Amino acid sequence: MTLSRIIPLFLVVLAGCPIMPGSRLYEPLPQWERQYFETARRDVFPDDVRKSPDEYKDTLVVWTGIIKTISIDTEDNERVARFTIEHHYFDWIEDNGIQREKFFLSPRGEGMFALGWAIDPARYDQFMEDFAVGDMIIAYGNPSMIKDQLISFYPTFTIRPVKPQWYRTDILDYGRPGESSKVLKTAF
Repeated sequence: MTLSRIIPLFLVVLAGCPIMPGSRLYEPLPQWERQYFETARRDVFPDDVRKSPDEYKDTLVVWTGIIKTISIDTEDNERVARFTIEHHYFDWIEDNGIQREKFFLSPRGEGMFALGWAIDPARYDQFMEDFAVGDMIIAYGNPSMIKDQLISFYPTFTIRPVKPQWYRTDILDYGRPGESSKVLKTAF
């Protein structure tokens, strides 16, 4: 095989390689998240719910943010994690570049929201390893309760943590879809 044939073949193989930089639409985890992602509304935001709470109380939404507090309550011999989360806009793009981080949340968002999550006693230690203050969270639920402008999901259908080494909030500044955005700095 001549060099002129090897180079194009190498480029085709390399283009399909997962280590090549690029972006793709967010890929929910297939085990439990995908079923909710397919039906959850990504066009309903916290301020929409604050303005018209009754309109959205039975609407499945998915919001992203950063965990600010976690407390563990014991209710009827059940452990429940209570999260307070600072909402951040997310463009639903995974960025696979030379940088380690895959998710670039906007530094902006629409305030705080909360959720509760029942912890399986057999998985309590694993839960404590999976979730921590400072983690990004992708949360699916019905924004059905508002108290002092804090929206709570009830029920919460599923949650996905993302450790701090996999996201940043200082790269892209954007808001809701269609609003202007700007690059704050390069990712690497």
